[in-house]
Amino acid sequence: MTKLFGTDGIRGNSLSFPFDNKTLNIVGMAIAEVLGNSKNILMVRDTRESGKRIQKELAKGIIKVGVKPVFSGVMPTSAASLVVKQGNYSAAIVISASHNSYIDNGIKIFNSKGFKLADSVEEKIERKINKYLDLKVDIENNKLSVKEDLSLIKFYEDFLIKNFIGKSLKGKTIVVDCANGASYKAAPYVLKKLGAKIVALNNKPDGKNINFNCGALYPEIVAEHVKKHNAFCGFAFDGDSDRLICVDEKGAIKDGDYFLAAMAKWLKNNNKLKNNILVSTVMANLGLMRAMEDAKINIVLSKVGDRYVIEDMKKHKSSLGGEQSGHFIFKDILTTGDGILSSIMLLGALCQLDKTMSEFMVGIEKFPQVLINNKIKKKIPIEQLSKSYKLLKESEQLLGKDGRILIRYSGTENLLRVMVEGKNLKAIKKIAKDLANSICAEVNC
Repeated sequence: MTKLFGTDGIRGNSLSFPFDNKTLNIVGMAIAEVLGNSKNILMVRDTRESGKRIQKELAKGIIKVGVKPVFSGVMPTSAASLVVKQGNYSAAIVISASHNSYIDNGIKIFNSKGFKLADSVEEKIERKINKYLDLKVDIENNKLSVKEDLSLIKFYEDFLIKNFIGKSLKGKTIVVDCANGASYKAAPYVLKKLGAKIVALNNKPDGKNINFNCGALYPEIVAEHVKKHNAFCGFAFDGDSDRLICVDEKGAIKDGDYFLAAMAKWLKNNNKLKNNILVSTVMANLGLMRAMEDAKINIVLSKVGDRYVIEDMKKHKSSLGGEQSGHFIFKDILTTGDGILSSIMLLGALCQLDKTMSEFMVGIEKFPQVLINNKIKKKIPIEQLSKSYKLLKESEQLLGKDGRILIRYSGTENLLRVMVEGKNLKAIKKIAKDLANSICAEVNC
């Protein structure tokens, strides 16, 4: 059986399988059969040039089984999670490859309650896809007229504005890098409506420039402009706007660990941190864990991926969760990560406390962290690699309680990720390099 779903839906090169037209028809059929329930399916896309074609071919398969697709145009991924709960929708499909380059694309799916699908549901869809591929199902290549309902983005923008708890951002200059992606209209518009003066970067998508040397993976661009414009703060979003990286008024880049530590404490002080629990992932820095210990906040570590974060949030009835990479979930407000909402929640806290971002994001001392990514041909569990597994155990013993090692394979790409944390940067660099080299030698990188 062909494995299609990864950590966050289906993702790959938009010019090859499974993004060829015929396979997309079949994927659309399978999604509609499993989730359709004779209701509409909402369709959302980012700014990639391949999005319109993929949307149309998926829609042909959806229509084939008697379900109606509703096209909403370019919107952030999280907007789909919000809108799908408001109308007569049984599911939402988001066509986006998040932070990847324009040549890639992806298919993310939300159920009618606005949550990403459980593994078991994805497996059910995948079995249907493989069945139809084996049967060589063909769909008539009829022309399909696609009319996008652009009013749905307004509902999302109004929702964001209503969730700002401060009085006004008047007098504050905020830099936003929209990554030429799905936030290119919504982020500047919403923050401007709240009173801020906006310096908008990379907000002119052309179908190919999404994430190109900009956005959440390049926050140093925002940092430069924050200093240049003497701004209150800056925000960098990724291509589908579910990720946020913050920059304080001094131009210092603050990743997800800083955000989660500060917001968890703020929520706790406002009696809004349910069950006194923060959910993060195994990629969280040791500094975040120590900061939560000091604040007497319990932390739960999930698998990497925001849908696993939300699963643990539901399990532990937590109101805040997120990832170091910039996915943040305020579950009482929205059931998935939203970069713009996260920026608004942070700005609300700053306004309430009358603090700058650098004053707010204190109390966390990050441990040095080394991350090595290597391309691989085959994903073999580390436990089955005798030499590398032995080296891993020896290295863990060497680090003791003042460090840790995480080895995992990417869920969306053929990548080996080796992460090592510890107090001594030179030592952890050597450990990470030795482990990466050892594993590569055994899996034939």
